[in-house]
Amino acid sequence: MAILKDSVIIPLNRQLFLPKENNITIDDLIIETDGDYRLFEKGDHFIVKNNDCCRGIKVTIKTKE
Repeated sequence: MAILKDSVIIPLNRQLFLPKENNITIDDLIIETDGDYRLFEKGDHFIVKNNDCCRGIKVTIKTKE
């Protein structure tokens, strides 16, 4: 399991852009967070959006292996 991002804070109504690398698919990602989020693909990036109504969230992103 590789850690792509560790304990990153995504502010309210913001997004984290993660470039697609090494043939990773959206199903290969493991998202650990302390709030609501939305994960989707757009172009050559994965996007993790803070979907919490009132605060920033802390996110750790790993890959399955």
